[in-house]
Amino acid sequence: MAIRLAATIVLVCILIVVPVEAAKKQKQDRNVEPGEHERRLMNDLLSKFPYREFARPAINESDALTVAMGMTLQQIMDVDEVNQIITTNIWLTLAWTDATLAWNESDYGGISSIRLPPSMIWTPDILLYNCANENFDSTYHSNVVVGSSGSCEWIPPGIFKSACSIDVTNFPWDDQVCTLKFGSWTYDGGRINLTKLTEEGDISTFKPNGEWHLKGVDVLRNVVYYPCCDDPFIDITFVIKLKRKTLYYAMNLVMPCILISSLMLLVFTLPPDTGEKLSFAVTILLSLTVFMMIFTESLPPTSDASPMLSNYFSAMLLMVAMAVLLTMTILNFHHRNPDTHTMGPTTKKICLDWLPWFLRMSRPGHIFKGPFKKGNLSNQEMEIEMLDQSPGYRRKMAATAGYQNNGRTPLTLHQQGSAGVIGVRYASYHENQDGLMDKTIIGRDNHGIPQSREKMDNVLDELHFMTERFKKIDEDEEVVGDWKYAAMVLDRFGLVFFSIYLIIATIVILNTAPNFRKDVLGMSA
Repeated sequence: MAIRLAATIVLVCILIVVPVEAAKKQKQDRNVEPGEHERRLMNDLLSKFPYREFARPAINESDALTVAMGMTLQQIMDVDEVNQIITTNIWLTLAWTDATLAWNESDYGGISSIRLPPSMIWTPDILLYNCANENFDSTYHSNVVVGSSGSCEWIPPGIFKSACSIDVTNFPWDDQVCTLKFGSWTYDGGRINLTKLTEEGDISTFKPNGEWHLKGVDVLRNVVYYPCCDDPFIDITFVIKLKRKTLYYAMNLVMPCILISSLMLLVFTLPPDTGEKLSFAVTILLSLTVFMMIFTESLPPTSDASPMLSNYFSAMLLMVAMAVLLTMTILNFHHRNPDTHTMGPTTKKICLDWLPWFLRMSRPGHIFKGPFKKGNLSNQEMEIEMLDQSPGYRRKMAATAGYQNNGRTPLTLHQQGSAGVIGVRYASYHENQDGLMDKTIIGRDNHGIPQSREKMDNVLDELHFMTERFKKIDEDEEVVGDWKYAAMVLDRFGLVFFSIYLIIATIVILNTAPNFRKDVLGMSA
């Protein structure tokens, strides 16, 4: 009995569990099957017209089908200034109404919309006119969302490469305007009426770019008539307004250029005797040339406009080149001597009179009279002029005519004695208590011990030779000093002139860019 009872219980459990599991499995199988209403709806819609994908879905053949177009800008991937191409990630939006795709929602289980591939229904042949892509059509043909009223919405995303005319006049403080011109390739305005979906492009999901700031996207509708056709051709143009972010270029191009150009001013502070003056100037010239070559590689090879920064580099390059030429002239002046060069009156007037007066320079040991007066005085002339102001000296000089060397060395005089013999006397001068010059006669051949005339002539010749030699040495030293002082004046002139040139060129050239005045100087354009 116990065995029969146990067998009965097991049998009852099996009879209960098996039907429940079968019902669950049947329910799951019924859930994974596609909706019958959607399959029936697609079959009814697509089988109704055999050539649906080719025929324009206009109710009247003479009427134009209205297609609204918009765009959502996702990202600016690249702006190629050299090739003048902009690469963007865009979601296009196309909306139109296909009356043949309308249905009654109550007849198909309340279905309000379905998704159909674009190859199975009619879609407008919209292409990018200024496309720079090899494939020309770079959109992803996503499904078309079809509503119960026949409304069709197609959002094909794509990466578009379009031609963009780059204006590099104000580079790198520049604004760029790039356009994407879309239109039907085969339908004119009498068959497809393109309209704007929105007045502005959607930039709510735009991903910021590290080089460009997006100012906005405008949408324009253009109607163009061509001589070939009576109906116009309509296109929708999206105008992308960009502003370049200048931090990268300011830190890597503008600032190094200004600093390298400023170092050129230090060339005029180096003494010519160091031997590094010219090599330092040439090194700066080469450095600036390398920077300019790097800069030109990032710009399009166009002659339509000259970039503002290129003009600045050219101005700085011209300044450095002129500074190198001036440095060579300074070194040439500094190492000149009387045996090879003679300073002309024009050079002397400019370098020793005009420029020192203009630069407010003073020469040690010289009384500067200015460019409008007679030439400056040398050291010896200064001493003689100061000595001539002594009344006692003028009185003694009237009594003892001859050559006097600062009142300290013997005076040698040729005089005609009473016997008609040319003699010499030696005299030394010293100041008495009254500050006047007294004379002490050392010897005289007329009344003193007889001396040989031949020996005296030899002594006079030697004295004359030594006097002329010392005089020539003094004159040569004076000429060498003039050349060196002229070189120093040119050094000072180069420092002042190129400092002013650098400041004015930097402000004037960079100030020509409206964004530079707005961003850097805080001024309105």
